[in-house]
Amino acid sequence: MLKWIKNMLSGLVIGVANIIPGVSGGTMMVILNMFDKIIGAVSDFRKDIKGNIIFLFQILLGAAVGIILFSKLITYMLENHLVVTNFFFIGLILGSVPLVFRNAFPKEQLKDGKKSVKISSVIWFVLALALLVVISFTKTSETTTNIQTVTVTFPMLLQLFFGGIIAAIAMIIPGVSGSFVMVLLGIYPLVSGTAAALFPINVSLWMSTLIPIGAAAGLGIIIGLIVGAKLINLVLKRFTQQTYFGILGLLFGSLFCIYPGFLWNVEGVVAILVGLFGFALAFFSSSEKLKQYFEKKNQNA
Repeated sequence: MLKWIKNMLSGLVIGVANIIPGVSGGTMMVILNMFDKIIGAVSDFRKDIKGNIIFLFQILLGAAVGIILFSKLITYMLENHLVVTNFFFIGLILGSVPLVFRNAFPKEQLKDGKKSVKISSVIWFVLALALLVVISFTKTSETTTNIQTVTVTFPMLLQLFFGGIIAAIAMIIPGVSGSFVMVLLGIYPLVSGTAAALFPINVSLWMSTLIPIGAAAGLGIIIGLIVGAKLINLVLKRFTQQTYFGILGLLFGSLFCIYPGFLWNVEGVVAILVGLFGFALAFFSSSEKLKQYFEKKNQNA
């Protein structure tokens, strides 16, 4: 029972992370020590079908609860307090950089304990950074929408399906935000708006809008998770440093995309404080010493 609760709470945190543009559900998996378990359960599903179904159901149920409970809050904050909210995201992103950098140098791959950066890793970092910088200056996307005014069309459903696949692959990469990818693809307002409008139940809205949008995006996300888990598992094992340096480039590049501007006023001061809180939250929650402390505590319990 305790394992069920732990897995569902982990899923809830991952779900909440995945609805916040700029925040990585994959990073939350790493912080919660769930990354290898989740990737393994999906990519090696046939090895233990019953056990993997139960485990993934617990994670997905927690994630669904997190998305439904917090989608309204995130929508409200983005609509009414964009600067403060995005500074919090910026703090979280910067705070997760040390974790991603550490992951680029697995202990078993170090020679004589020394960290050596490969030229190919630098190239991937620059390419990933340049990609998001270019996107930030050429594409702007809304992060909120009134779902009740949306008219569902077939091209929209195709966009949601394929966008869901791409976002799902992104959301399981530590350091990359699946919801931010949805923002760049232009489907985030529809997905977040649908989640926020689930309750109270409006049968007419459900049938005309919420179910079609949810089905198209949901099917894409499921396919993306299956394909992405196998792909990420392979790439991270074979090209560990290059992959994580590419992730670092995406992290720094995402700052250009979500920076909301700044003014020295009351809101600006609050935004800085909230950003520092976000940085501290991500930095200390991914701290190696903190992780070792809890592992030692669990062993002694």
